[in-house]
Amino acid sequence: MIKSVNIFWSKTKKNVENIISRYIYYCLSLDGTPTINLEDDYLLEELDYHSQNNMYIKIETNEKKKRVDFINYFRFSFNKLTTIERKIIYWTYLDKENNYDDRFIANNLGFSLGYYYIKKKETLIRFAYCLGVEEYND
Repeated sequence: MIKSVNIFWSKTKKNVENIISRYIYYCLSLDGTPTINLEDDYLLEELDYHSQNNMYIKIETNEKKKRVDFINYFRFSFNKLTTIERKIIYWTYLDKENNYDDRFIANNLGFSLGYYYIKKKETLIRFAYCLGVEEYND
């Protein structure tokens, strides 16, 4: 018999949300492309590191490289998810322009609200595994 995975849900969710917040802030500091331009597949492209000669940006070169690496780590993990899972993460956390609510997202995906909550939880757990930040109950 296969033993079920004993995920500590609240810590795992908090870890994923912290990484998403950090990703958003790092993108604000480095990536000039708006996320509103995503295609229908909701895939995020890798960010190339290039030195900026802007006198107003006071971020050290090593810190810029670290942020680019983090952004690419997030995008690589995000792109492992299915299209529906990417839509859930994108509409819930990344699209700050439209501020979608759960009912809109569920309706747009063709889910009932109850089923959407189940899918959202599964998506966050799968994303935690992609990111490597899942927590277990002892």
